[in-house]
Amino acid sequence: MPAEDKNQRYENILKNIERRRPFGSARKEELPRTPQDRVLDLLNAFDAMAELAQRDFERILCYGPQTVRRRAWSGVVIWYHRKGYHGYQILRLFGVWAHYREGEIMLSIGIRRLPYRAPVYDAGVYRVAIQNNFKIYYDDDGRPPEDVDRLLYRAPFKLRKRLEHRQALNDTLHSWTSEIDAR
Repeated sequence: MPAEDKNQRYENILKNIERRRPFGSARKEELPRTPQDRVLDLLNAFDAMAELAQRDFERILCYGPQTVRRRAWSGVVIWYHRKGYHGYQILRLFGVWAHYREGEIMLSIGIRRLPYRAPVYDAGVYRVAIQNNFKIYYDDDGRPPEDVDRLLYRAPFKLRKRLEHRQALNDTLHSWTSEIDAR
């Protein structure tokens, strides 16, 4: 084999290695973009929620963010519970959702309370698993808040009011942070 072919083959191998996903990671699914996804992108919801999840709170353990979606809604959520052995019993899901209601896209920010649903509790396994996903132990798909949940903000999304919605999101996140720190 000529030296040029060997070099070209070597370059192709390096490119293939570079394109591979890390060992053990799940294959990323490219889902079609929905209008709800675009609304959340316009609000920079994922990055705003990621900042909260990275903070070290005194009384809660916070995880996420994660994008959740179904046909008629999309959301970005973080989840948290009280510190301590019995903190797992109630998980709170805090998120921002774009969803349809009466033919228009609504923007909702709220907190949902999820009781522990698994038949047994193993602290070691729970501690590792909850960092990546809340659905296993709490049997929930991350749907938008309903009337029984704590609704912090809800408004019809209008593109011309994008900056107002974004400010409302930032204000809501700031007041939630203040509330958590004050407890």
